Amino acid sequence: MIKYNYFQIFMNNFISARNIFETVFSRNKLLIIILLISFGLSIFYSFYFQITPLVDARAYDNIAQNIVNGPGYKEDLSLDMEHDYAIARVGPLYEYFLAGIYKIFGHHYGAVWFLQALLHALSAWLLYLTVLLVFSTNEKRKKIALWATAIFGFYPDLIEISAMLMTETLSLFFVCLFLYLFFRFFIDTKNCWLVLLLGLISGLAVLARPPVLFLLPIVYFLFFRKKLFWQAAVFSVALFLIFVPWTARNYKVYDEIMPFGAAGQFNFWIGNQPGGNGEQEPTLQQQHFLETHKATEINPESMRQFKNFVFNYPAEFIKLTLLRINKYFSVIRPMGFWFYQHGLGQALFIFSSALASVFLFIFGLAGAIKAWRAKEVKLNYLLGFLVFTPLIIFATVVETRYRFQVYPLLAIFAGYFIADFSKNSWLKSGALKVSLLLVALNGLADLLMSIERFKERINNFF
Repeated sequence: MIKYNYFQIFMNNFISARNIFETVFSRNKLLIIILLISFGLSIFYSFYFQITPLVDARAYDNIAQNIVNGPGYKEDLSLDMEHDYAIARVGPLYEYFLAGIYKIFGHHYGAVWFLQALLHALSAWLLYLTVLLVFSTNEKRKKIALWATAIFGFYPDLIEISAMLMTETLSLFFVCLFLYLFFRFFIDTKNCWLVLLLGLISGLAVLARPPVLFLLPIVYFLFFRKKLFWQAAVFSVALFLIFVPWTARNYKVYDEIMPFGAAGQFNFWIGNQPGGNGEQEPTLQQQHFLETHKATEINPESMRQFKNFVFNYPAEFIKLTLLRINKYFSVIRPMGFWFYQHGLGQALFIFSSALASVFLFIFGLAGAIKAWRAKEVKLNYLLGFLVFTPLIIFATVVETRYRFQVYPLLAIFAGYFIADFSKNSWLKSGALKVSLLLVALNGLADLLMSIERFKERINNFF
């Protein structure tokens, strides 16, 4: 009979596991440190400030609790379903994400903060893996990847938003996962499971924040450029299946086909009106409409108002679109003007946010210019995502947090530019000079056009 020395077997396995961990850590030490610090900063920020959910965050919180407690996807229990505003909130994936956490851990924000900090770190890691795929033939790919990961992982705005009950952290995770799967598929186009997963994740990303929908034409462009017709069919079926439950629920409740809810189309109306500024500031008329009409009436009325504005005031629509483009890329629009901070602490965060945006936009744009000149296929697709990401914002409303979706892409391009760091090359870099000029002029133009609001906010600190 063979006698097993279980202690020896355990020790051998332990030593083997330790050796594997030490090998992985030694080869990826800096990556692991960056991810741990990113996770730690998010956790610390969340538990230090313990931000109370208000406005949108409170709405998501209420909807999640109602899902768990029985009434379903509803925000205000005092209203009937037709007049409840939940369908006009961004969702539904984030609300169900919260509901899942509450179902397992109870109504505790600490569990949400922990998981969102984890999602932020995982997003940074996915960005690292994506860079390795995009720059697979570049000898500096690991350096580029580490820079992109650090820029994204330490970005003040993203750390702050992970401490709130807001959709952005979950949405960015799915955006980063989408980018990683896309370039995995780009390399292995015959992998049926990969294209199926890409379709499923694309659908979930759209349900997290609908603007992701506008990245999908690039996926279909790849399909048809490479004649990947059965892959396109698999992707489309997987994408369609993700929307079936939510669309069926909305049809049952509202007797209308509503795959995306009503939040997106309402923004077309908010951002396009005579005398508007392109930001998310509903008028009294729009607020009154929401309070006195059914939720199902939001979409048709919003699009009717938008079409009337475009046809009756085409010059003003063009002006508002240019204003939105200016504000989207403006470095004088940092995060930090939130209710939970004030005084010196808020001023310090706003300063760090502004500094980070200057860094990201200057080096991100310089990297994009460099990538354009490189004329590499994978970089061209990455540039395509960069161009398509903000397009819907240019036509609707712009807020600082609405541009978060472009940050992973800018982080990659910034890493691409910085990886070739040398004093002489930077001084001679035409891409950097063009980027500096464009970012500075755009910020200055925004400052001059918004000087009164800028003074108002600055005065809050004195």
